[in-house]
Amino acid sequence: MILFSTQFLNLYGINFRLVSNMFSKIKKYVVGFFVLCGGILFAFLSGKSAGRKKERLGGLKDKIKETNKSIKKTEKKKRETKKSLESKKKNLGNIKKKTYKKKKVAKKEAEDFLKNFSKGKK
Repeated sequence: MILFSTQFLNLYGINFRLVSNMFSKIKKYVVGFFVLCGGILFAFLSGKSAGRKKERLGGLKDKIKETNKSIKKTEKKKRETKKSLESKKKNLGNIKKKTYKKKKVAKKEAEDFLKNFSKGKK
């Protein structure tokens, strides 16, 4: 095939080396173009984005889950403290409402008690 093309070119007075040199230069550009197109196609079809979007979103999703858990914990503590405060207020109210009956003590007994108490202090 090559012999046929060289003979054909020689018939018309075209130098074979000149033509083959020209085709090799063009061949470089054509091959380079197809390699570039193939690289671009591979980049688009491979599915990896340049910014690694999935990795960044994965990290954000984890942080969101952690913050949601902490929010739930704080709300639970808040409810518990609110309940304990309400129960303490209720108990305090019950204590305030309670009335104690005074013992009926004779005047003489009270005086004796005070005398004994004051002597014990000295």
